[in-house]
Amino acid sequence: MSTEEQDNTKNKKPGFFKRAFGFKSKEEKLAEAAALKAERQAKVDAGMAERMAIINAAALKAARQQDEAHLSETEKARLEAQDRKQAEIQALEDAKIAKKLVEEKREREDELKRKAAQDATRLKAEAIESERLAAEKLAREKSETEKIARLKQAEAQAKQEEAAKLKAEREHAEAEIAARAEAERLEAEKIAAERLEAERLAAKAEAEQAAKRKQLETQLIEEQAEREEKARLMREVWRAEQAALRAEKGEQGFLGRISSGLSKSTSAMSDNISAIFTMRKLDAEALEDLEDLLIAADFGVGPATRTAELLAKDRFDKQVTDTEIKIALADVISEVLTPLEKPLTLTGAKPEIMLFVGVNGSGKTTTLGKIAKRYTDEGKKVLLAAGDTFRAAAVEQLNIWGERSGAPVVSAALGADASGLVYDAISRAKAENYDILMIDTAGRLQNRTELMDELAKIVRVIKKQDDTAPHHSILVLDATVGQNALLQTEAFQKTAGITGLIMTKLDGTAKGGVLVALADKFKLPIHAIGIGERIQDLENFSAPVFAAALSGIADAVVDS
Repeated sequence: MSTEEQDNTKNKKPGFFKRAFGFKSKEEKLAEAAALKAERQAKVDAGMAERMAIINAAALKAARQQDEAHLSETEKARLEAQDRKQAEIQALEDAKIAKKLVEEKREREDELKRKAAQDATRLKAEAIESERLAAEKLAREKSETEKIARLKQAEAQAKQEEAAKLKAEREHAEAEIAARAEAERLEAEKIAAERLEAERLAAKAEAEQAAKRKQLETQLIEEQAEREEKARLMREVWRAEQAALRAEKGEQGFLGRISSGLSKSTSAMSDNISAIFTMRKLDAEALEDLEDLLIAADFGVGPATRTAELLAKDRFDKQVTDTEIKIALADVISEVLTPLEKPLTLTGAKPEIMLFVGVNGSGKTTTLGKIAKRYTDEGKKVLLAAGDTFRAAAVEQLNIWGERSGAPVVSAALGADASGLVYDAISRAKAENYDILMIDTAGRLQNRTELMDELAKIVRVIKKQDDTAPHHSILVLDATVGQNALLQTEAFQKTAGITGLIMTKLDGTAKGGVLVALADKFKLPIHAIGIGERIQDLENFSAPVFAAALSGIADAVVDS
């Protein structure tokens, strides 16, 4: 080992484990093991050299002794000298070999020491690197721990700041709500005070208006009483004249006229009922036959079914007579029609605007004229408008009814705009203080879109003059068209907003039951029915009387 290496070994600081626990490090243990191995090898090499020398000497001696037995003294001396020389040479050779072995041993020891020193240096470097890595790891862990601690601290601080912010916002919102509530309370108090003042002023104004209305009502009542007295006298005169005419001609009463007018519908149905139910039990087949009969008579499915159900309730599987069938039919007809029995009454508007619509030939103009005659007889101031500007005959017919009823007629040239004429008629009725304006319209097929559009235009013009008008939109239907009346009603109801029905020509058809079907489907008020051409043949509708007449049990109803 060199002096420098010895000094390094002496100056080498003890390792961590030796400092901490008194243990030798790995490199120290390796260096000691290498030194011990080299020392043992040197001892072995020295022993071997010594043994070789002894062996060589013994061999030479033995050879010499063997030779001495045969050689002379001179030769022995020469041989001894030769042996000595040879021994010296051999000793020199042995010394060289021993020296060489010692040098080789020293070289091996030096190599081992060099390797041990390299291993020690390497292990030291590795230990230093391990300590450095451990220190770096410890530093990183410490830094990470400190970083996590800082993050947690920052998060906690952020949460505290957020909580403080939320608290401040909540307090601010509560303050705003409180302020808004206070403002709303003050506003409500202000509104309440203003409302009280407005109510006081309104009450004052209403009291003043009430006084004016009372004064005006008193005046109107007096004028109305005067008109009613005049109308009453005129009605008495008219009734007297009519009674005289009926007495002279031997006419029937109200029930008799309706029964006579509905005779075609009644007889056709009565004959069929009698044919079906003569000496027959009311079984399922009979009920089905009855329903078919009533549907064929245009009663509609609903009323036909209800009549069959009413009979089946008490009389099923029993003998029934045609009279029992007719009574049940009358009950159902009355049940359907009674809620819709509504005479044409005035609403109090001035002018009261009545719009008459329907297809051509339904009896619109005739029905309008008959009603106009009634109102003029009652003392009403009536104005007629010839809205059918397409047919000269329609205008002429309305002029005739105007002369009969004493009501003037507003008309225009043939082909003029009907809605413009209606506008002028409303303006005149308002300007001249008419009580009633009755507007005739052109007959329109419900499947002609352009004609229905013209009617819709007339309705719009009326509403521009008075948004509550027309006060009556009356659909006049021809009973002879049967089920087609349902289609007409549906179309005119969409276009003109029908408020009531008048059914005409019941005296000329066997399809009087269609009025029941109409009532059951549309639930429209029924004002009157026409059972003839004369003025008195337009009767206010009476459901019980109509039911009795149509079912064929008119004799059971007393004309009141």
